Amino acid sequence: MVNKISSAQDIWPSPRLIRAGRALAGVDQATLALEAGVTRQAVSVVETDESAKMDPRRRKILEAMQRVLEEKYGIEFFAASQNSGEGVRFRR
Repeated sequence: MVNKISSAQDIWPSPRLIRAGRALAGVDQATLALEAGVTRQAVSVVETDESAKMDPRRRKILEAMQRVLEEKYGIEFFAASQNSGEGVRFRR
C-alpha cells in the first residue's frame, strides 16, 4: 500500500494556524506535545512545515494538536471568507 501525501488544500488547519492557536492559548510546545501525546520535537517540526505536502504521520500529529487546542483551550480555526482571511480565535 502506498502512503497518500496530502496536498496543501487538504491540510486544515495549516501548520501556521496551529502555531497561531497555540500562541493565542498561551501554551508552549512542550505542554501541547504532552497533551497531544507527541514529542516536543514533533510539534516543532509540524509547526514549521511550509511544504505543499504532508505525510500521514505529520498529518496525525497536526490533527492531535488541533483536537487539544479546540477541546481543551477553546480555540476555533476559521477559513478565509470573502471579507476576511483565515485565522484563530477563542470560541464564544
